[in-house]
Amino acid sequence: MTLGEVDMDDGTLPRIVVERLRDGTSGFELYTTRVAHESASSDGSTTKLIVELQDGHKIEACVMRHAKGRTTLCVSSQVGCKMGCTFCATGTLGELGNLASFEILEQLAHANRVAAVRNVVFMGMGEPLNNYDSVIEAIGVMTDDKAFALSASKITVSTVGVIPRMRTLTRDAPGTCLALSLHAPTQELRQKIVPTATAYKLDDLMRVLEEYLASGPKMKTMIEYCVLGGVNDDETCAEKLGELFRGKEEKIILNLIPLNPTDTPAGHVPPTPEAVRKMMEILMKKYGLFVTRRHTMGDDIAGACGQLALKTPGDPDMEDMMAPRRTTSAAKVRRAPPREERTSPTLVEASQPSSSSRAQRTEYALIGVSVLSAGMLAYALYSRRR
Repeated sequence: MTLGEVDMDDGTLPRIVVERLRDGTSGFELYTTRVAHESASSDGSTTKLIVELQDGHKIEACVMRHAKGRTTLCVSSQVGCKMGCTFCATGTLGELGNLASFEILEQLAHANRVAAVRNVVFMGMGEPLNNYDSVIEAIGVMTDDKAFALSASKITVSTVGVIPRMRTLTRDAPGTCLALSLHAPTQELRQKIVPTATAYKLDDLMRVLEEYLASGPKMKTMIEYCVLGGVNDDETCAEKLGELFRGKEEKIILNLIPLNPTDTPAGHVPPTPEAVRKMMEILMKKYGLFVTRRHTMGDDIAGACGQLALKTPGDPDMEDMMAPRRTTSAAKVRRAPPREERTSPTLVEASQPSSSSRAQRTEYALIGVSVLSAGMLAYALYSRRR
């Protein structure tokens, strides 16, 4: 439906809004975001959209066309991510802010101009359950028959294990699928790969998973396991993983994800195909688990799993494009303002305040103290007089 097809005389909108929409003086925009860059993989299966938000920050969304005709959109829920998974490029950025629900939804609107999306996975930038309210609101609109009309069962929310929000997801987004990014079969190994595992222990995570699976007869979940060469890809890990899910064979889909090359400080390398095949053989034949190997899509445009860090051909690194992490009140400031693109030497110089800027800040501080003192004195005199 276009704006001209909307019935503006049914009383839904205030009259002044209708008049301004009709005479073109409203400054009304259909989108608060714009597609800043679009790239397609060489095989045509994946289109990556770099979406610029109204505050200048950028996030990524990937449209994936599967061989069976299904089109899936991978959406971002945050600018950056604070979870710090050692194999994930997004995790190197820190958390720069949460997306509003309409910014999540506009990714779907932009994607629908590329292809008709019928599946949505919250597996892009950010930890969805750390931006819970916006994600739940966005899912509500996605599944609304008067909006995008997606089936709840076609929407998957992925998490590395934010336990309190995992417990409320089935209540607030009924029918939505849950995917758990596990990546290790033991607590000791997991906290080396996923730093937040120190707060959300594996034993607690498994208890919450059992609660989720027991919430309905048809409840299933996907366990995502990023396979890292020489880290979690040996037969011992496969055995421990099989033991971890013993008795849950009918409820679990184990998705092995061979590492896609990423520029992270940990320096992880992809596993060998033989190691992945051996893991699958043990998990399927010995433990009876349903195991899949994720097919890599869009790795040539840095759009594959774990690669989302706003990389386009010829562009500077994400750290040069985005502001550093700030500790602010979420109620007042949602995101730090973006920094201008600069080379590394300039960034180093900018991080050290000049003497003139220090003097100026000192002067402002003294003025502030003086104003505050004058105000307190005036209040004291007023109270005394009363």
